[in-house]
Amino acid sequence: MFDFDRELAQRYGAFASHPSSVAPALVEYYGENPAVEVDRLLDRYATPESSVLDIGCGAGHILCRLAVRVKAIWGIDLDEELLNVTLIHGDTADPEKTALLPEATFDLALTRRGPNLSPYLMCTLREGAMVVQELVSNFDGYPLGEIFGRRPYAPYNYTDQQVILSNYAEQGLFPVSCKEYFYEEYFRDNDHLEQYLIQVHAMSKNWRLPPKPYVPAIDRAALDLYVRYRTTPKGICVLRQRKIFVLRKTVVSYYPIDTTPAPSDGNK
Repeated sequence: MFDFDRELAQRYGAFASHPSSVAPALVEYYGENPAVEVDRLLDRYATPESSVLDIGCGAGHILCRLAVRVKAIWGIDLDEELLNVTLIHGDTADPEKTALLPEATFDLALTRRGPNLSPYLMCTLREGAMVVQELVSNFDGYPLGEIFGRRPYAPYNYTDQQVILSNYAEQGLFPVSCKEYFYEEYFRDNDHLEQYLIQVHAMSKNWRLPPKPYVPAIDRAALDLYVRYRTTPKGICVLRQRKIFVLRKTVVSYYPIDTTPAPSDGNK
C-alpha cells in the first residue's frame, strides 16, 4: 500500500473502501454478503456499450474495476482528497457541478454508500437507465441511535425505504428490486469501537437532522454502557443493516387507468 493510500485509510477507512486499523475485527454475514450482491448487480448491468456514472465515487475503486469493461465511466464526489484520478469534484446536489456531466448519457448509475440521486443527476440518465444504490445504516441505526441520543424525537409513519422510493417515483425512477440485509460487526474493546465511531460516523448524518458526530467527552459514558451489555465471546457486537435498490428510469404511472381524453366525434 502506498503512503497516500495509508493516509486515506487512517482518515476515511471503510467510508472510502480502505482497510484500516479501526475496521471491525470480525464481520458476520452468515452467507448473505451485500457487497457481493452489489458487485453481481453491477456485473449484470454494466456492458461494453454502457456509459456509467459513479455517484459518490470516493477513491474510485469501483470506477476503476468497471472502467475496463464499459464504453465510458464518470465519477463525482464531494471530497477532493479522495479523487485520485481525473474526476468531478463537487456536491451532487449542486446544479453548477452536476452541469459538468453530460445530459441524457448514462445507461447505468451507481451510488455505493454515496448520496441519493438528485433531480440534477436525473437529467444525466437516459430513458430506461438502471440505477443500483446501496444504503448502509448510519450512527442513528439500531441500537446505537437510542443509546447515543441520535434517534429523531418523533416517530414517522413512513420508513426510510418508503420515503426514498416515493421521492424517486416523483423523479421518474421505478423500483425493480429491494433487498435488505442484517449483519453483525465485532470490535475488540471500548477504544477500538470509539475510534471506529470517530472515523466512520463523523461524516454521517440523518436526513432529518444536522450532523451529530461522536464526541468522546460527551458520548463515552453511553459507549461504556453499550459495551457493558453487548460484549460477546467474539467481541463487542454492533448490529448493522444494508439495503440494495435496483431502479429503472421510466414514466411512473401512479394510477392504472388511461387519463388521455377520448377522441371527439366529428359528427357532434
